[in-house]
Amino acid sequence: MHRHILHLRFDAFPVAVERLRNHALESKPVAICSRHSPRALICSASPEARKEGVFEGQPLTWALKRCRRLHILPPDEQLYQRAVCAVNKVLNRYSPLVETGHGGRFFVDMSGTTRLAGNLQDSAWHMRRALQKSVWLSPTLGIGSNKLVSHVAARVITSHGDLCTVPWGSEASFLAPLKVRVLPGVRLKTEKQLLAEFNIRWNHQLASISMPQLAAVFGRLGPLLHRQALGIDPTPVLPPSTKPFILEEITLENDSNDDPVLLGYLYRMTERACARMRKQDVLPHTVWLHLRYSDGVDMTRRLKLKATAAIDPLLFRRVKPLYLKTSYRRQRIRYMSLTFTDLEYSPGQLCLFERSEAHRKEERLVNALDRMRIKYGENAVQWGRTSIIHC
Repeated sequence: MHRHILHLRFDAFPVAVERLRNHALESKPVAICSRHSPRALICSASPEARKEGVFEGQPLTWALKRCRRLHILPPDEQLYQRAVCAVNKVLNRYSPLVETGHGGRFFVDMSGTTRLAGNLQDSAWHMRRALQKSVWLSPTLGIGSNKLVSHVAARVITSHGDLCTVPWGSEASFLAPLKVRVLPGVRLKTEKQLLAEFNIRWNHQLASISMPQLAAVFGRLGPLLHRQALGIDPTPVLPPSTKPFILEEITLENDSNDDPVLLGYLYRMTERACARMRKQDVLPHTVWLHLRYSDGVDMTRRLKLKATAAIDPLLFRRVKPLYLKTSYRRQRIRYMSLTFTDLEYSPGQLCLFERSEAHRKEERLVNALDRMRIKYGENAVQWGRTSIIHC
């Protein structure tokens, strides 16, 4: 059975949601940006702002020079999350497999739904009309045999609200006349520079190069670029995970690459996550660290925990090397998140082997800190390494 993936793309999703709250912003150049620093970057820009030279990832000072009448709004993540939930509620009527992407991108796996929902194009228009009625937002629509092709199809549409369908078997010919920058594998500046040095501008040029040659230049990314240029993408549509997890995240007021400061934030996040796990009486087996740099690049690493424990100092000894492996770039860091997954309830029986004295001391210390914070507040006492931060 052929796969049929529908991609819905909301142009400047945060700006569109803000305009629903304030209709006076319609047809005006609007940008979403945290104004805590002149060097802050634009998170989202309206089509009117892009016409005047304002784009995502641009410093705020540059954007204001190019567009003097630009309206700057602070990000409201809770509002955007409510809008995402409203969109998901509509899309789940048509398919159980709905994946939420970044910045108002949604993938819907419509494979095998023609008997229930009818023609695929008709189903796509029904979704769009339902979104217009319930959420008052109109997406562009792309249909393809995989996520890559449907994503590019919705992206290359010039008129807002249209539908682009790529028939099965024509993926390579559809991508061939497009520039290589439409491929999701071409993200970093180094990859773009390498492609420019070899004068590779179009997808048909990239597809004509053999895989060993691309691997010699781009390393492990070479085979991926070759497959994407041919329109091959086997990744499935993944709905939000229902497994329990513990998440701690923070957006820094000022971007920083100062390790003592970042490690202080990281310890505070570990401390809060461990307190929540002790309260729920669960133990983690996997930890994920996600960093977002000031230039928009995301880095994620995972670590399996062999000896699980919800004790701050013990877990931080495993998290700190993970951070040092992830933060090798020289750019400043803007956002950090720490996620503990594969949770299981703490065993009721006693430990078979005697714990070390240091382990018992740290456990007693953490329990004493928990009692003090319950009685006097969370900020009543803190570790020295977190004294240089404010969170």
